[in-house]
Amino acid sequence: MDKSRVIDILKRIIAEDLDLNIGYDQIDDAASFLEDGLALDSISMAEFINLLEGRFQIRILDEDLETATFCSLDSVAALVQARMAERACEVEA
Repeated sequence: MDKSRVIDILKRIIAEDLDLNIGYDQIDDAASFLEDGLALDSISMAEFINLLEGRFQIRILDEDLETATFCSLDSVAALVQARMAERACEVEA
């Protein structure tokens, strides 16, 4: 799945599945998930991660839970793509 498609899905999750009162068109691709951007609190972040894992059938590891990983939609999309690639390799093995 290409990065633009992953970003589209991430934006839909934020707009439609999280209770943030943010519309799809209001989500800037460069917005941070923390403080000055989308400002997800710990509960919203946990819910978002749970939704990511379910939607993409991946596992977000403890080591992935760094501020740098969630600094933008682009960085989260890169993480999703990496975990999807790992899952594909496991299935092929």
